[in-house]
Amino acid sequence: MRLLTKTTIFYLLLMMLVFSIGGITIYRSVKKVVALETDYALIYNFQIIEAALKKGQELEDLLTDKVYVNKLIGLPKIDSSFKFSDTIAIHPQLKRPEPHRKLTTSRLINEHGYHFQILEVFIEEGDVLDGVVNVITRLFLVLSIVILVFSFLISKKLFQPFQDILKRIGHFNLKSDEDLILPKTTTKEFKELNHFIESMTSKARQDYLSLKEFSENASHEMQTPIAVAKGKLELLLESEDLQPEHLKLIQSAQVSLSKLSKMGMALSLLTKIENQEFSNQEPINFSKIVESAIFDFKEICELKSLTIETNIAENIKLKIDGALADILVGNLLKNAVHHNWVKGHIKVTLNSDKLTISNSGEKPVIPTEQLFNRFTKNNQSSSTLGLGLSIVKKICEVSNLNIDYYYENEEHILKILFP
Repeated sequence: MRLLTKTTIFYLLLMMLVFSIGGITIYRSVKKVVALETDYALIYNFQIIEAALKKGQELEDLLTDKVYVNKLIGLPKIDSSFKFSDTIAIHPQLKRPEPHRKLTTSRLINEHGYHFQILEVFIEEGDVLDGVVNVITRLFLVLSIVILVFSFLISKKLFQPFQDILKRIGHFNLKSDEDLILPKTTTKEFKELNHFIESMTSKARQDYLSLKEFSENASHEMQTPIAVAKGKLELLLESEDLQPEHLKLIQSAQVSLSKLSKMGMALSLLTKIENQEFSNQEPINFSKIVESAIFDFKEICELKSLTIETNIAENIKLKIDGALADILVGNLLKNAVHHNWVKGHIKVTLNSDKLTISNSGEKPVIPTEQLFNRFTKNNQSSSTLGLGLSIVKKICEVSNLNIDYYYENEEHILKILFP
């Protein structure tokens, strides 16, 4: 959900809360005012009747459906205070019981005592509530429409620099020499955001270049002493007075140096993949990549007496960097050959949905998902580096591919699922 939408919803909910509280307050205020005005009207009616009695007007002429006056016998004690109360009485026009306000008092007029009861129709609480709810609802709807319109019109203008910043960041590339140029703005918060992003991208570019330079230098410089050491070991092998135990030590050192050289190149490759240096992703004929890799591994399979079954659809297009595609298929086939039985089999299937490579072999002693971790091997005594599947996993991540690995019916099954 967009920030503007969330903000608008928040304001609408806040406004709804304020209007609800305001509606309750208004309802109570209106109810109180109506009661006071009704009481004032009752007092005014009483004053008119009292004045008429003082002038000698007949009591019977003053009595109505809302006015009840009883003449008291003798000179009883008179309570001249006004007493107000709510009651139910028959409405003179509607002819049905309706809420009324009643004034009760007594007066001594012309040496006669009178007891007064004056009624006035009182607005029902339901009517007051309906009126308040009606007004509040209409006002809320009008203000909601105004807020929605102006929030999307005005806020779109206010947030335009933020949208421009997002677009510039989306097109920023660490490998590019072009600096990140952010749009100018007069808004303080966007200025602070621009400053932070510029500092962060500058630091990220420096870190990237430093890491890239280090990994390239480390990979390159490490190969030189390894090559020198290998050369000297080969010279030692040509010595005539070598003892068998010396020969074994030299051969062991050569194996270790070869392993170290391969590890350096593999780690350098992983770093390059993570840094997205293989960014030339374009549709390629993946069928030819797979067929070429199978052809390269044919001789090795024959040496190990492995049979290869293939079912490769023609002209399967896949959007991936060509160099990474070669490494991906090569590592999968190398893995299938290495972790196989003598006289085992390899099956390669390619269609528009996926690439499946399965091979016979021993059941893994650790969960298959852990084999994608660096330096994790099914057999720790194996001479492999434990980086092949890590490289495969990383290539799948940067190429928007999914990988699935499981063991079933004495077969290792690896599937590369296409988008």
